[in-house]
Parts: sequence; C-alpha cells; structure tokens
Amino acid sequence: MPRRKPTTAPPQSKKTAHAPQAPQLPARSKRNRKFVLGLALVGFLVGVAWGAWEVLGPNPLRDARAALDQRDFHAADEILTKYLSRNPNDPKALLLAARTARREGEFARAKERLDAYLRKNPANEAYELESSLLAVQSGNPTGADRLFEAYVGRADAPEAPFVMEAYLEGKLKFLAPNHTVTMDIERDDPAVVTRLLKATEVWLARRPGRADQSQGLTWKGRIYAYARDYTQSVAALREALALDPDHFDARLYLALAISQVAPQECVRHLEILRARKPDDRRLRYLVATGQRTLGNFAESRRLLDQMLADDPNSLSALVELGLLNLDEGKLVDAEPLLRKALKLAPNIPETNSAMGRCEALLGHPAEAAQHRKRFDEITAERNRPRTPPAPKP
Repeated sequence: MPRRKPTTAPPQSKKTAHAPQAPQLPARSKRNRKFVLGLALVGFLVGVAWGAWEVLGPNPLRDARAALDQRDFHAADEILTKYLSRNPNDPKALLLAARTARREGEFARAKERLDAYLRKNPANEAYELESSLLAVQSGNPTGADRLFEAYVGRADAPEAPFVMEAYLEGKLKFLAPNHTVTMDIERDDPAVVTRLLKATEVWLARRPGRADQSQGLTWKGRIYAYARDYTQSVAALREALALDPDHFDARLYLALAISQVAPQECVRHLEILRARKPDDRRLRYLVATGQRTLGNFAESRRLLDQMLADDPNSLSALVELGLLNLDEGKLVDAEPLLRKALKLAPNIPETNSAMGRCEALLGHPAEAAQHRKRFDEITAERNRPRTPPAPKP
C-alpha cells in the first residue's frame, strides 16, 4: 500500500488579514473631546445646583406663601415686611403683603400696602380685585354678593378660594358679629345661608391643606349656628377641632356653642385657650362666667377681681361680678357695681337686665319693671332689619 504524504498547512501570506480597526484620533482631538464632555458635565451640575437652590435656597415670596398655606399669617407678614424693607417697590411682594395683612384682619396695614403698590404701579386687575376683597372682608357688604356670583360659577379660577374666604369673613362679621346673633326666620333672607354654605364648599374643594380644611369647617359651624341649626353647628366645629386641635376659633366657637348644654366641657376648652393667651381679657371673662355657671364662685370672683384691678371701668366685669354677688345673696355688694355699670352703659340690654334683677331682689318692683321695659326696647331696636352701610366714595 503506498504511503500517503503528510498534509501540510498552506504557507502563510506575508500580509495576514486582520479585523478593521477604528482610525486613531490625534492626541489634540482627544483633549478637545474630554474638554467638551467636561463642560457638559459642569453645565449639568450647575443646572442641578441652580434647581436645588431655587427649591431649597432662600426665597422670601415662596416662604411667605408656604406660611400662608399653614394660615400662619404672622410669620408670612414678618417675612414680607423684612423683604420689603430691602425691596420696597417689588409689585408682587406688595400685593402679597396686602393680601397677607387682609387675611390676618389687619385692614389698615393692608390699605397702606395697596397704596404703596399704587404709587409705583398702574391699577391693574390684581390690584382691583385685592381692593374689592379688602372692602368685603372688612365688613362692608356692598358688592359682596356680586363678587361671590362672579366667582362661584368658575370655582377653578386661581383667585376663587380667596374670594370665598373674604366673602365668608365679611358676611359673618356683618350678619353675626357675635355668637348670640342668629337669623330671624321671618325677616332675614334664607338664601344667604345657602350662599355661605356654597362658599365653604368651594373653599374646602380648593384648599385641601389641614389648616384650611379646619378653617372651612369652622365657617360651616358658624353658619349653622347663625341658621339656628345647633346639631350641625356643633358637629362641624367638633370635626374642625379634631382635624386641627390648635385651631383657635374652632375651639372657641365650640365652647360658646355648648356653653348651656355642657358647661364643664365649655370651661375646659376656654381654659385651654386661656393657657395660650393668658392676657386675653375676653377669655378671662368667659372663663369667669363659666365658673359662675358651674358654681365655682371663688374662682369666678378671683378672675373678675383681676379684670377690675386692670380696668375699674370694665363693663363686662362689673356686670358679671354684680350677678355673682346676686347669686351669693350679697345684694348690698351687688347694687353699687350694677349702678356703676348702668351709668357707664345705660343703653345696652345686659346692664338693664342685671339692674332689673337687682331691683326686684331689693324689693323695688316699680324700678325693676322700668329696667325690664328698657331691656325690651333695646332688644327690639337691635333686632330691627339691618341696612348695609353706604359705599365709600
């Protein structure tokens, strides 16, 4: 059998085939490319830093708006006052400062800031609206319903909730200046209650924050109290207080609403408020009357004596201390206090009612009848239909 020749690999070509390679960039091009990439990275980092500064850095107008969202009007006012001391002509800051002062109830300061705005800027739509809101919220009802109607149909407008806020505050100030004033079913227009409740609906739908929700529910409680719906009033106020236990007005109006049916709880709420504002004379008086209702005469007398020490002509303290003396059978001590109160304020029902009771206990029926008659006359006068004040020229 013939031998096979061993197979051998074919000879290698001198030019061996290789995979194609990317062209080599010159060293200068590489440096340029790195430089461009570096610039892009620096630009990106600068953008991120600027965005973070915009969000996290100092921004007085943003910080003031954040305080307003918490209904911390005092903090917002401090921020804006400091900012305006350095930037007195900033139109946005002036309008925001005017709105802050108005919402806080500082109407004179709000007017000053609107005037400052007008000295440097034309009277535009934003200025005109804020001026109208100031007039409405400060208690002049002229134009309030027109403003309400203009925005209730477009509740999505940015200004709608603030229009409702001014409308609610102004209307309630006019219709129910204190918690004892309620709607006269035969005389007053029930449609006003419908409009007020609609305003709270718009507010609650547009302002979801805890503080604003509690405020909306507090308004509802006050509206139902004005409409003589005690059950719904107390329910709304309890809901407002549960949502925000620090809401001052929610606790105050709840205490006033339950004063007759739950005097112990009423006094407890008032004491909580007085701990926050120990120098508030109205709270001291309310606690004193509550303690008298509970039969805690010594504590009531202590508080009333403090009030008279601060102001010997305090009408509310004179009347309440006189009534306390009547409750304790101290007619001789009660009479001079009530006569002094009557001399200071002969035309209010409280002094005549208290003096009539004192005269009856002293055995003076004719004088007692005279004071009761005067009480009825003053009360009837107060209950006459209210007419809105004439608009200012």
